[in-house]
Amino acid sequence: MRFRQKILISFLIIFLLFTVFMYPVVTRLIEAIQERSLRKRTVALIESLESAPNFENLIEQLKQQEKFLFFRVSLIDPTDNYLYDSHRQIGGFNNEQLTTQREVKLALEKGVGYSVHYSPFFGQEMAYMAVRFDYQDKSYVMRTASPYSQISALTHDLTLTFLFLGIGALLLFSVLAWFIIHILTRPVQQIIEAIKPYQKGEVEHIPEIKLGNAIRPGDEFGELAETFNSLSRHIDHQISSLTHEKNEKSAILESLIEGVIAVDETMTVIYMNRMAEVFVGIDEKRLVGKKFSVANQEACEGLIKEAQKKGHPVAHVIQPERKQKRYFDAVAVPRGKGGAILVLQDKTSLHKVIERGRDFIANASHELKTPITIIRGFAETLHDHPELTREIYKEITHKIVSNCGRMDTLVKNLLTLAAVDEGLPRSRLQKCDLFDLADQAKQTVLSVHPDANIVIETEGEEPFSLMADSDLFFQALLNLMDNAAKYSKHPAQVDVKIEKCPDEFHIRVSDHGVGIPAEDLDRIFERFFAVDKSHSRSLGGSGLGLSIVERIIEKHQGKIEVESEFGKGTTFTITLPIQEY
Repeated sequence: MRFRQKILISFLIIFLLFTVFMYPVVTRLIEAIQERSLRKRTVALIESLESAPNFENLIEQLKQQEKFLFFRVSLIDPTDNYLYDSHRQIGGFNNEQLTTQREVKLALEKGVGYSVHYSPFFGQEMAYMAVRFDYQDKSYVMRTASPYSQISALTHDLTLTFLFLGIGALLLFSVLAWFIIHILTRPVQQIIEAIKPYQKGEVEHIPEIKLGNAIRPGDEFGELAETFNSLSRHIDHQISSLTHEKNEKSAILESLIEGVIAVDETMTVIYMNRMAEVFVGIDEKRLVGKKFSVANQEACEGLIKEAQKKGHPVAHVIQPERKQKRYFDAVAVPRGKGGAILVLQDKTSLHKVIERGRDFIANASHELKTPITIIRGFAETLHDHPELTREIYKEITHKIVSNCGRMDTLVKNLLTLAAVDEGLPRSRLQKCDLFDLADQAKQTVLSVHPDANIVIETEGEEPFSLMADSDLFFQALLNLMDNAAKYSKHPAQVDVKIEKCPDEFHIRVSDHGVGIPAEDLDRIFERFFAVDKSHSRSLGGSGLGLSIVERIIEKHQGKIEVESEFGKGTTFTITLPIQEY
């Protein structure tokens, strides 16, 4: 309920209370006034008689004045003897004992008495006033009477008049008070109207409060408005500072390569940066403001709860529950009252390096162990059986030489990988022609697969020059063309296309061979991985060729992609940036 409505209702209640309680009060007040008036007239009558020289003269003066003042006048002594009564000659008063009347008793006791009671003689209620006085050393009681109906009518008229005047004054006061309150509260209403849009969320800042010209700077409402404006400016400044500080902290957190997630004591997520989205695999909008369990990462959730329970940081290496195998160093740090911060650092590449190292050692040992075992076995055969025929001797030595060549190829590939992994100094880069390198690789492949049909096409403006390590890039193109010819039915059909775009080169090597199964496409660039190991070994492969190609392309700031359909063929696409010479 508004303040003005409260004021209006208050005045209505006051008006009703005034109407209910004022009538009896005013009536009693008017009666008291009538009583005092009757007593004053009685006293005035007594005072006018005190100058009489004797009692007979007093009675005579009383007879002359009583008709002009009262309806009935009686003079008695304390022994209830009638000394005078204006209506005694009418009769019927001989047995009346005035001293038993209440007003006379009061007059004898206190000097003045007043009462209203029914008069059998007049047949109506009368108002009696009795006043005791002394005359010539004797006490007398002057009793006067007036019809109460006249007093009652006068009282009623005066009461109504008083009530009407009071009600009129109250209504006038109410209107004036309402008008004054309306004037005084108008600035408050203006302040409320100015702040209301901000309260409803329609604006982001509390607008400046401007009051009318009637409000002077020294006025309390003007000071209140200025206080609101000052407070609003202070709040805006604080919000701006906090927002700036929050944005700076958020920018720092967003720039981190670590994922950061903050939760409160109820495990509700209150913040997460973009890297956390990538690591956990769920969008910020879907997780912030909700329980961490929504992310379905039991290991992370358990780590946070452990840190909250122990009260100190806890660290573990975890694997999020995702299809892609990844490793994170996770640290949960308790904060505040039950909250915690989870920091995730992607260590997948490190773990992959470690795994690759283990696999590399195991695979290299395996690849070297096989030919060494074969060579040793055949050498022991030659040593233990010198009587072997020349044909068997020749076959055994051929196999020994073949396995030595296989070992030599493996060692060369391992040395090439080691050299590429060490880095590619800029001093080794030189201007190369891609078409010439591709043609050299073609001739080398044809020397091994003379029946292969290798077609090289170019698209775009010449020259097709590139800053590269010519030996390594030649090796990459040779490995791709050799694989295309090796894993295709004879005669092999290999298509090489070199396309020059404004900012980069696209080199595509396609074949129509056996293809690669879809489940193996993600692993073909792994070291020592072969789709069909038995077939690969029979062709002299070590499982390092595509790994070498990938590393060479990466060292030249490029990338390689593969598309294949099993049984129909494979296409490798190399993308290289065109660098300035």
